[in-house]
Amino acid sequence: TGKGAVAKNIHAEQFKENGKNEHPFVSVNCSVIDDRELEAVLFGFEKGVPGMPPTTKRGIFELGTDGTVLIEEVEEASFRNQIKILTFLEERKVKRLGGTSARPVNVRVIMTMRQSPDERLSANKLYEAFYKKLSAMERIAIPPLRERKEDIPLLVKHFVSEISKDLGIKDLALDINAVDVLVRHPWKENIRELKAVIDKSVLFSTDGKFALPPELADEKTEVVKMINNVLSGQSFVLDNSLDAIEKGIIERALSKFGFNQSRAAHFLGMTEQTLRYKLKRLGIASARSR
Repeated sequence: TGKGAVAKNIHAEQFKENGKNEHPFVSVNCSVIDDRELEAVLFGFEKGVPGMPPTTKRGIFELGTDGTVLIEEVEEASFRNQIKILTFLEERKVKRLGGTSARPVNVRVIMTMRQSPDERLSANKLYEAFYKKLSAMERIAIPPLRERKEDIPLLVKHFVSEISKDLGIKDLALDINAVDVLVRHPWKENIRELKAVIDKSVLFSTDGKFALPPELADEKTEVVKMINNVLSGQSFVLDNSLDAIEKGIIERALSKFGFNQSRAAHFLGMTEQTLRYKLKRLGIASARSR
């Protein structure tokens, strides 16, 4: 949903009048590293700790001194690490792995979760004392991207500019129809999915124009192409174009209902038998093949 971006904005707003180097922003995602590595990343380690590189390394709580530490998807941390994070939040001291003393640290801590603490506690993903600490902290609820579609054009423009800069190319010209397709997409993976699509779109783009990747060339894009062909006097195969539109509609309906063919058929106003026929004729993957 852009939780990381919100955290960065909070950090930037807090320290906007001071130098970035004086107030670092560091982060870790608990879902992408194992338990032991997470502990080392958070708290650091002394030289000689078994299983660690032969050196001394500070953890992100120390690296973030006088700044902000972002811990993403904190519910994915083990109960053991949740307890260690809880202890840090209460004592504001860091003891490195293999260390003998704790160091006081001044740092702002922001944590993100995919669901509310109540939901994660019910799913046995949160240690109860840690849950109580989280519940007492200030909380910001961020709606999913599909519920704030008005943000999507600005995000698209931002990502296109950012990615173009990274690739060393000029900003691409945005096509209003392509942006509209992105606005109407359900974005189940939120901003992470949107950025991945923009990454691919920039790679597909030619002649300085933004182009959607093939899997998002949906029914409206195809309609616009058909109309432009008619207006410009170009020839095209009507049946093929209509098939592309129908395929896009059916694929969106299947996705909407988790590839449940019965519900998708009802939604589309056809029998399940008719839907299965169209899946085969249009070459649409069924739930079984997925």
